[in-house]
Amino acid sequence: MINKISQHYLTAALMPALQPAIAKLTLGTIAEVLAALAKIGALLCLIQLVDDPSSKWVYSAIGLWIVSAAVSSLASWWVHEAEAKFSSQVRRQVAQHLARLPSKTVSRYGENQLRRLASEDINTLHHMVAHLPSEFVTFILVPLASILIMLSLAGPIALLALIPGLLASLYYLVFLPKYAAKHGAERMNIMGDIVTAVNDYTRGIRVNRIYGTQSGAIADYRHATQRFTDGIVKWVNNVALAAAVAIALLQAVATLAIAYTISYQLSPAAMASVFFFGLAIVTPVLKLGHGLDYVTAGKNAAKHIGDFLQESTIASGQVKRESKSDSLHAENINVVTDQNTIINGLSHSFIPGSCSAIMGPSGVGKSTLLRILSGYEQPSSGTVTLGYDDISDLDEVSRHNAIRYVPQNTGVLKATVRENLQLATPDATDETLCDALNQAQLMVDLTANAASLSGGEQQRIALANVFLSNANIILLDEPTSALDKETALVVMKNLCALAHQQGKTIIVVTHDTDLAQQTDFTLTLTRNAEKKDEEV
Repeated sequence: MINKISQHYLTAALMPALQPAIAKLTLGTIAEVLAALAKIGALLCLIQLVDDPSSKWVYSAIGLWIVSAAVSSLASWWVHEAEAKFSSQVRRQVAQHLARLPSKTVSRYGENQLRRLASEDINTLHHMVAHLPSEFVTFILVPLASILIMLSLAGPIALLALIPGLLASLYYLVFLPKYAAKHGAERMNIMGDIVTAVNDYTRGIRVNRIYGTQSGAIADYRHATQRFTDGIVKWVNNVALAAAVAIALLQAVATLAIAYTISYQLSPAAMASVFFFGLAIVTPVLKLGHGLDYVTAGKNAAKHIGDFLQESTIASGQVKRESKSDSLHAENINVVTDQNTIINGLSHSFIPGSCSAIMGPSGVGKSTLLRILSGYEQPSSGTVTLGYDDISDLDEVSRHNAIRYVPQNTGVLKATVRENLQLATPDATDETLCDALNQAQLMVDLTANAASLSGGEQQRIALANVFLSNANIILLDEPTSALDKETALVVMKNLCALAHQQGKTIIVVTHDTDLAQQTDFTLTLTRNAEKKDEEV
């Protein structure tokens, strides 16, 4: 049953992550049912106390309440433990899928949307998965059991006490969801704008201090927060105030008044059943709006994540490849976007033990070609082979071990320099790490916080990782863009020496003619989609 309910609320892409958690979710739901029945049993004991003022009913009610609380706590522990494993698996699934996506797909999502997927949407799923079993009991089992008990003790007339609950249900089920869906989505978008503005400000705080509060991230933040405040005020006026009035009218005053009117001529036990169980039904209804809100938000989050997981990944095969130096060959590569030809019929071989530069004006396809050579993007037609193997036929591990692609503006982790460098070689000694930093022309303490370094220093940490890499093919997109001329020339000479001494194939995209002259070969792309080969 839990499996069927889950398939209704979650997409098929998320079901594999949920499967290991279904057993404990089922146990949690059963425990919540038992806790609810124990609570209803306690109310029945109080009703019996009206007719039979005996201490046994008092002790029984207390005992059942204690049992209900204990079992409910156990149920909460089970479902939250199961949900934690589910969330962890979904995060891992999203991260792994993100790592396999083509660069164009990643850029289409954007940083803000990816952050929502990896954190906010998964957190929203937590509320739905962890709380849905208890809400199922609260909104379905407790009212149903209460109605049956009222009918058996007081007869059909007792149903009149449910009129306030029915009116509340209509309000929460019909009006509130439509209004909440519209303004809830708007608030989420504004909150995303606020978070993005704060992140932009902290990343470019020096720039923001220069230009002040009239432009840039600070201005974006002020505008977003003002829109958020206006939206909240509108929400309070149109929804929250009406809900507060409805709740005030549907509290004990309305329910108890009706209950007394229809049951004052009945037996004390029957009257008590209408009073107690009438409230037992109305109380969950007053929480119905909140329950529907996070269930709806959870379904939307599941759809967002499911759609993301359906995005096509980089092609990979089953071919395992030993680490060896082979030529990287592009054969008849064509790239067409929006009916514009970026690269037309390009064929070129990059040989081991050489350093090559790819040059050309902006927009000619240099970075696109580099991503195609790395396998992170598929050409419109044509193939890229490593030795005799098409790189799309290689399994992920073999391709990762063979090719290291370093995009422009890689950035660093918020960790020490040592920890950033150990991503490439976890077992490297400090001496090896310092040698790599020296090759990248960076003198910095290994314990320094990498995120606090300048842009040029962070770029050189990425370059130091290149000198530590075991990959035979290294693809670099503008690796010296943040460096001064003298430092860039030394780094380029060191990269070429690395290629010559270790038989690696190093390919560098650059706009700098002086840097290109340091390499062995230059591949120049032109706007007419042709290419020119030069040997330096």
